[in-house]
Amino acid sequence: MRALRIALAVTAGACVGLGGLGAALVLLSGEVDPWPGLSLLLLAQAVTLVAAVVTGLGLRRVLRGGESRAVTRGVRAAYEWLASVLGALLVLGVTAWMLARPDAWLAVCACALVGAQAIVVLRYLRR
Repeated sequence: MRALRIALAVTAGACVGLGGLGAALVLLSGEVDPWPGLSLLLLAQAVTLVAAVVTGLGLRRVLRGGESRAVTRGVRAAYEWLASVLGALLVLGVTAWMLARPDAWLAVCACALVGAQAIVVLRYLRR
């Protein structure tokens, strides 16, 4: 149960952190249209939000008497799947934005790298 509580705090914190970075990007970018980079951060934020929900539901199952090992295995499998999905979506998003708006390459690449940190977090929590 302790591992699930920590994972819930980390995934929720990552979601909030990515939201803060998105807000900072909009305020500090100075670009007319910050959407190319912001969309990739929002994508990563949505995946970390799903991870937090999955973790919260797993924690609820354990608190209601579910077997903690089985629940933890399920949450870990969900993290693996979500990390893979986020990686594919970020690659797809970078490719699409590079074709649509090549002038925003710096914001797209920077935000994709920041969003990829969510993959690192999910892979780390999976251990």
